[in-house]
Amino acid sequence: MVAKNKTKAKLGSGGVAFGVTVGVDEIANLELAGLLGFDYAIIDCEHDLFNERELENAIRAAEINNLTPIARIQNNSELILHALNGGAQGVLIARVNTKEDAKAVVDAAKFRPEGARTIFFRSRGGGFGLNLGSPKQWTLDINRETMIGFIIEEITAVNNLDEILDTKSLDFIDLGPLDLAHSMDWPEQEEVDGFVNKIVDGSISAGKIANSGGSAENLSVLLDRGFRMITVNPRSFFENGGVQFLAHAAELMKAKGLS
Repeated sequence: MVAKNKTKAKLGSGGVAFGVTVGVDEIANLELAGLLGFDYAIIDCEHDLFNERELENAIRAAEINNLTPIARIQNNSELILHALNGGAQGVLIARVNTKEDAKAVVDAAKFRPEGARTIFFRSRGGGFGLNLGSPKQWTLDINRETMIGFIIEEITAVNNLDEILDTKSLDFIDLGPLDLAHSMDWPEQEEVDGFVNKIVDGSISAGKIANSGGSAENLSVLLDRGFRMITVNPRSFFENGGVQFLAHAAELMKAKGLS
């Protein structure tokens, strides 16, 4: 039996999904996020060193705590396959710049008729082959519950945006404004903002979910803008809260004549 993707279902019904982004080794933060009531976890295997067993354990921690596990990884068909075989219910793929890049992701992540993923149901992502039923139906069910996201983060991707957004199996778009600016040799911020708006508007018009990093301060603006996936970073909570706490502590200590 294929597990329901709670985040995909929530978004499909018009809801807003809230998630966290964590490093592959941040198991405690995954557990805490689930207990707090977040919907999904984006497990970052793009930027830091990791091994695939660490990813499997992070996926397991997400599942146990009722989070949809989404692996953020490079556009590498083997890594995509291993993440999904390990139990991820979605992938967020970096540097998708062309329709060919997009097709490669779908081919790796989805079975036929959507893609060309190879079948292996004896891993934990296939329930170890228990209660499989029809292999054909299993592939169709997995396709239905698997999410695919692209990160649009280079000017080449913006130039090919319509073709990328035409990808039928694409569920959501994430943004990389700093990498976008970098790919453009650091133009004026106003120009970068214009391209970011183009990405967001194009994604929403194409019926794709737009994902953004969020905070209590910008949440209202993001919802009004049309974002329906809001992702927070637990480290940012600590950084912001830590600064506020120490500033308040310094004021209090000064008032009390303490050092």
